[in-house]
Amino acid sequence: MENGKWRLKKVKTNRYDWDQTVLFHELSGDTHILSPIAEAVLDFLENGPAAAPEIIDRICNQLDLERTKDLEDQLMALLRDMDESGLIERTFP
Repeated sequence: MENGKWRLKKVKTNRYDWDQTVLFHELSGDTHILSPIAEAVLDFLENGPAAAPEIIDRICNQLDLERTKDLEDQLMALLRDMDESGLIERTFP
């Protein structure tokens, strides 16, 4: 598991809730269609920074998912993808 905590980047975004949640990132001009898991990550991080194990625990509990190594790997990949897209960032104490 990677060190540090993840937090929302302080950029202006607009969320639109239709059949899926769509997020427009004003700084980059990118539009993101969020999966339920990505939406849950952003909602959780609105409360403040959290370490990856905390995020994974919360997502598994909230979405009633079995915590497996494969799921952990997929969630870590999602966090990295969300970082690359400018939605979240990793911080170190």
